[in-house]
Amino acid sequence: MNWAENIDLYCERTGPGLWAEPLNALSNLAFIAVAIILWRRAGRGAAFDLRLLIGLIAAVGVGSGVFHTVATRGTAILDIGFIAIFVVAYYQRFQVRVLGRSTAAAWAGVGIFLMLTGGFVAATRLLPPLPLNGSEIYLPPFVLLLACAALARPRAPAVARWLTMASALFVVSLTCRAVDQLVCAAWPVGTHLGWHLVNAAMLYCCMAGLLTAPRYRHFG
Repeated sequence: MNWAENIDLYCERTGPGLWAEPLNALSNLAFIAVAIILWRRAGRGAAFDLRLLIGLIAAVGVGSGVFHTVATRGTAILDIGFIAIFVVAYYQRFQVRVLGRSTAAAWAGVGIFLMLTGGFVAATRLLPPLPLNGSEIYLPPFVLLLACAALARPRAPAVARWLTMASALFVVSLTCRAVDQLVCAAWPVGTHLGWHLVNAAMLYCCMAGLLTAPRYRHFG
């Protein structure tokens, strides 16, 4: 596979140039802005794991920004990779901080999620493609977010409210990503920038929930 091969996945891109997706590229600044806001909200005494998660939100913005400027197969991996790392790290810390599980049990939970996700991805390759513009890979994290909201509700209602809000935003962002190619004729810039902007708000809600968890000061 040629990792330097240019790829064109979104309405806004009309050629291989570095600045062929200006709105898709610039909208990633929302992740940086959210990371800065969360960093300040966490305060100087925030634990390392919270700082790491906030830093990963900034990394998501950087990775996606690089992809939407360079637009190669290699940078696509960079884009998806930071998102995947955040999902794994967040779920692990959610289990420890909100559900009170041990670190080992939390990693076991992550392993189960990854196995289920792998099975889902394999199934999608065997079945006819869904009309989601490739967004089906984000369905497992969406289901995980719904599950986290439900699990948090009995012991941490404030966390559950933030995660429920994040789930609603995820529906909006997934819709923006899924319909991007469908609206090209009527709206040439596409809707993918909405995926970035709404996802930045969604990640803010996820982290705001974790910052309000009862185990906020505990690094398990």
